[in-house]
Amino acid sequence: MSREIKIPYGISNFVKIRTEGYVYVDKTHFIPDLEKLHTVIHLRPRRFGKSLFVSMLESYYDVNADHQFDDLFKGLAIYKQLTADKNNYYILRFNFSGIATKDADAVLDGFKTKVKDGIQGFIDHYHFDIELDLTTPAHMLVSLFRAVEQLKLKHAIYIFIDEYDHFTNAVLTHDGLEGFMDLVRRGGTVRAFYEVIKEKMESGLIGRFFATGVMSVSLDSMTSGFNIAKNITTRDDFSDMMGFRADEVKQLLKEVELTDIEQTEIYEILKLNYNGYQFSKHNEVKVFNSTLIMYYLEYYLPRKRPPESLVDPNLNQKGATIRNLVNLKNSSAHYEVVEEIVKHGQTIGMLSDFIDIDERYDKNDFITLMFNIGLLTIKEVKMKPVFKIPNKIIEFVFLDYLRDMLEKKQGYTIDVRNQEKALFELGEDGKIDEITQQVSDFLQHLSVRDHIGFDEKYIKVIYKTMLSLNEQYFIYDEFPARQGFSDLILLKTPMSYAQYEYMIELKHLKKDETTESKIEHALNEGIAQIHDYMQDKRLQGRPDLKRFVVVFSGFKVVRVAAV
Repeated sequence: MSREIKIPYGISNFVKIRTEGYVYVDKTHFIPDLEKLHTVIHLRPRRFGKSLFVSMLESYYDVNADHQFDDLFKGLAIYKQLTADKNNYYILRFNFSGIATKDADAVLDGFKTKVKDGIQGFIDHYHFDIELDLTTPAHMLVSLFRAVEQLKLKHAIYIFIDEYDHFTNAVLTHDGLEGFMDLVRRGGTVRAFYEVIKEKMESGLIGRFFATGVMSVSLDSMTSGFNIAKNITTRDDFSDMMGFRADEVKQLLKEVELTDIEQTEIYEILKLNYNGYQFSKHNEVKVFNSTLIMYYLEYYLPRKRPPESLVDPNLNQKGATIRNLVNLKNSSAHYEVVEEIVKHGQTIGMLSDFIDIDERYDKNDFITLMFNIGLLTIKEVKMKPVFKIPNKIIEFVFLDYLRDMLEKKQGYTIDVRNQEKALFELGEDGKIDEITQQVSDFLQHLSVRDHIGFDEKYIKVIYKTMLSLNEQYFIYDEFPARQGFSDLILLKTPMSYAQYEYMIELKHLKKDETTESKIEHALNEGIAQIHDYMQDKRLQGRPDLKRFVVVFSGFKVVRVAAV
């Protein structure tokens, strides 16, 4: 490379990025439209660049940052369309990430500390001489605002709250509903804090308010205490304000000086694993998880190879994320929704405008929280929107959860050693005997309930679940090929050491209706389908693609044939 490429993975300080030569994807063109709104809530899943966006807004509006404006913003979109409020506010920022949630006392202590830190940072930054009442977070704010009013400042305050719901979401998912409600219901510490902000916004002392977070449930639960913020999470014009569009990713790959071949290959990897999020019903633009893009590039550029895992360890999204949402209320009904999503690739529902989890938690609420957290995204809009899993990384999260739940429900533990044996056989020997036997063994432990509606789709789910913890293969079901859809395709990941890839066509016969002639008919039908699929040019260019037909009678494998 002709120059050092600095990737800001894990860096959310706008000043550092702009003054120390890191690459930056410009989001400043959203400022003029944002400025038309005075109180804003914008929700996005974790690792979507929320903190960096807030940091950028701070630098743009801070009265103390005027002297370095050119250094920070020259060359960016906003530099050519400056707004009237540039460098026109005193910035009061709170960041509620990182608060310990082991018990209610820890949460309250952490919240109080974060509020104190934010206020003290404000006092120090503007060199004010203010004495605070440290009794509660609300008292701290009251004492701060009273002192500021006496100073008769020329400018209003702009409040930024980063990860406004971080600790309440942790309490919600770890400690259950009651601990969460204690924080946000009337008289609770958090609600009292926001009531003070609401009062001072109405008085004009606070001129603007911008908050980021993940889930709407925290905001909804204290609406009557803070009902003046505009939630723009699903608005068309702000759908790609955080996260990267396809054209932004392609431009980034050029900027970091990758070859044309590298750009093409890496873009497809990023698209498959980190893209697919659609946040508005009426704007079909898909966005990538921006932090995961930086995670991949930060590893790839100096080594010219992908990271060992496409999942950023800091993302920490596993099956437990889904389990916590399922178990809040009505767990059996919500488990069936997860099964539906994994089996059929989608579910139908509505995004709830308001979630009062203390009173109700139905399918639409469950879908809304999974949408907020990035586990589901909009697939298409009909009378009721259709939601799907956005990408392969999130599919692994669902399979991790489903694997755990199936083991618990069936009282059957999947032997990791056998899985490793099956994976080695797939990669090195070009055989599917071990993994197919594992699927058959598991199916034979299914309860009577799970026999109802059993079909090829359920078999595919079990295959995918058995293979969910490997990083050698991407697993596709209903892979479009020619005029049909192949049941299962296993293609090597960028970090795979496997030699072989796979196409598996599944056939299922009812046990009491199985005859040798029906087995032969199903087998021949599968072979003909595979021959047709292989006319697809994308598959013809894979010389190590092994092809099999597997016929099940009931839950038992009765024929495996290489094609």
